[in-house]
Amino acid sequence: MAMLSLRRRAEKRIPMRMFVKLSVPDSGRFEITQTIDISRHGARVVTKRSWEPNQHLLLRALRGNFTSYARVAHCESLSDNSFALGLQLLNPTGTWPTRDLLPAHP
Repeated sequence: MAMLSLRRRAEKRIPMRMFVKLSVPDSGRFEITQTIDISRHGARVVTKRSWEPNQHLLLRALRGNFTSYARVAHCESLSDNSFALGLQLLNPTGTWPTRDLLPAHP
């Protein structure tokens, strides 16, 4: 029998797709990808590669002025050879763009 997690998210995430840039400032490596859902303190994004838990990166919305350093909270393998990253946002600046957003697929 699978164990259920008793941890609950402190705030709700809004299902929202938008293009973001994930980058590792030290290496110059980056990826343009999409969010799955967002909140003031976290985001979930789809990525082409696996990231290590606790790895730090920079997240920047391609529209608007939202930027934040982020910590990889978890990395989950998806069925289409991509990964879902759970990101904890650290010192975000700006605001998530609200125009031109596409609702995420359920």
